[in-house]
Amino acid sequence: MTAAYTSFALAVSGLRDGVLTLAPAGALDYDTSDSFLAQAGRFLDDHPAARVLELDCAGLLGIDSMGLSALLSLRRRLDAAGMVLRLGARPRNLERLLTITGTRDYLIGEPASPETEQEQAGADSRPAPLEGAPPHRSR
Repeated sequence: MTAAYTSFALAVSGLRDGVLTLAPAGALDYDTSDSFLAQAGRFLDDHPAARVLELDCAGLLGIDSMGLSALLSLRRRLDAAGMVLRLGARPRNLERLLTITGTRDYLIGEPASPETEQEQAGADSRPAPLEGAPPHRSR
């Protein structure tokens, strides 16, 4: 049985030192994710001096895959604008979703620089040594 959430709200908690804080309340899910993105977009447009968007997630009662998709979409928008996303006061259900989907580091980490992405791509292209294999010796 799933719980039914009747409302969702996104409020501006403030803009201070370039940090725009938004507070979602309710469930970020299939029914509310489009509204969340539209509202967040308007708040960002209304506060062009913001360099960091912090979501105070203490009031987030639930999140599903569409809510996660909305957070990922928001992160991509912020990356394109050179902004940072912070997810503060993450409830246990959000933390669990981020962990099991492998999106935790992406969503709560710093934006990757082009140099970091190139370094990671280079590291990923090197073959890993076989477990139990003797070290490679050059002749």
